[in-house]
Amino acid sequence: MTKPRGSRLWLWILAAFLVQLAAWGAWLYVASTHKVAEVPLATPRPSR
Repeated sequence: MTKPRGSRLWLWILAAFLVQLAAWGAWLYVASTHKVAEVPLATPRPSR
């Protein structure tokens, strides 16, 4: 008699978490190397 295999859903959840963590890390690295010098402000439209 063989033992039933347990659910491997937790492995998929862990893998998805690690992929998301790597994506955030890459995004933050790219954002830190491309700093914005000035953020242009929107000019208010004249009211009619």
